[in-house]
Amino acid sequence: MPRVQVNGINLYYDEAGAGRPVIFVHAYPMGRRMWAPQVAHFQARYRVIAYDCRGFGDSEAPPTADSYSQAQSVEDLRGVCLALHIQQAAVVGLSMGGNIALHFALAYPALVAGVAICDTGAGSDDPAQFRAVTEGGARAAEAGGSAGFSAAILEHPIFAGYAARGPAEAAALRGMVAAHPAHGMAHTAQETLAKRPPIFSLESRLRALTVPALILVGEQDLPCLAPSKFMARTIPRAELTVMTGCGHFNNLERPAEFNRVVEAFFRKLGWVG
Repeated sequence: MPRVQVNGINLYYDEAGAGRPVIFVHAYPMGRRMWAPQVAHFQARYRVIAYDCRGFGDSEAPPTADSYSQAQSVEDLRGVCLALHIQQAAVVGLSMGGNIALHFALAYPALVAGVAICDTGAGSDDPAQFRAVTEGGARAAEAGGSAGFSAAILEHPIFAGYAARGPAEAAALRGMVAAHPAHGMAHTAQETLAKRPPIFSLESRLRALTVPALILVGEQDLPCLAPSKFMARTIPRAELTVMTGCGHFNNLERPAEFNRVVEAFFRKLGWVG
């Protein structure tokens, strides 16, 4: 199983294809497997890497809460690049992964050819409420374990829309969430999600970002819609795509359309071949 030693822990990753590198950063609490439709598509033209963040899937899950933060997640992504000898990559992140990708581009712009920030910014409208809900989720993960948390999370509005598409979709979500250690999900919720800055507070940093950005959001992903439009207005080299009829997981809801939009962005960058 391919792993890299990053910041004192082992991170698991999948790699496929050859060419210019594209790194996919997953949502909470999904894991690298959420990117299966993208790995299958992009591996024909690119070197594709999808990894499990610390605390998720087959990556190591440190036992203490102080091992988790958004800043640590950014450093882990940098560590993946260094370990895999990647000097520059296109980075695609969704939800939690979108926040990681955005902050990675802010911190290390020279490493990023372009960044696709997808369905990102939930909680920016009401950070206090988001923090309360997220901390409640952390307690639920600790109390219910991975299986219990995976069943409960399908009732959350962000997940319910995709789960309602059918039994196969609901089972896929449950399976992805149940694959993670409960303490990894709990610590990530409490230390990474609950404490991250709202998108609207980043205005001056976003205006200074020189990396080309694709802001992609589902029309029905209401918690992320306003933050996405804000990023598109504020980042100098940003473009916005709103996928009609889509919710939070547009890469899974309409993977072919998602792939076309992202690949068109790569081509505009000259990130091909």
